[in-house]
Amino acid sequence: MLWYLLKTWEGREDELVRDIRREIPSYQYKDCFVIYQERIWRRQQKSIIHLERLFPGCVFLTCEDCDRESFLALSAKLNEDRGKGMAWGSFSLLPMMKEDGDFLEKISGEDHVVRLSYVEKDKNGKIDQVLGPLKRCAGQVERYQFKKRYAMVRRRLWGEEQAIVMGIMLKDDRGQKLIKDNAEVLEKTAKMSELWEVKSEAGTF
Repeated sequence: MLWYLLKTWEGREDELVRDIRREIPSYQYKDCFVIYQERIWRRQQKSIIHLERLFPGCVFLTCEDCDRESFLALSAKLNEDRGKGMAWGSFSLLPMMKEDGDFLEKISGEDHVVRLSYVEKDKNGKIDQVLGPLKRCAGQVERYQFKKRYAMVRRRLWGEEQAIVMGIMLKDDRGQKLIKDNAEVLEKTAKMSELWEVKSEAGTF
């Protein structure tokens, strides 16, 4: 799988995705999407889950067997349309390294959403267990912000050092009713939480 990065204005990512899906023949690429992540807000002792963009201003495009000629043809088509009132304006379509695409695919899955990771501390306040997408970032976590429910990951992507904020869930959140806007995401998160509990008890995660 080949990955390409398109940079656009922050807040216009979904519009760009819609434009590409409308204007570019589907046989020239496999998928075009924005990567989202789950985050927890703590308000009045309640855990509220919401979605936000993992990389603001970034849209991703994947191709199964896209050689250099196909890539150039696709890039030319996109730039040809830039003056037609589309979301991107003038932009460049940048090829990504295989390891970058593999990493993003592993943490975001088929639905392109980075789910909450479960982090557990021991009685001394040290990290005792990490489950979920964050486990794939071993050795790259710069710091945890437990009150705001996130971990800061430092990783090099598309040739640049990136500070990636990834949402976490703590033991205090597991027994609470999770509140959020999107019922589908809430259902998936609840199922993932149950899976973590089973694998945590079995020691298989």
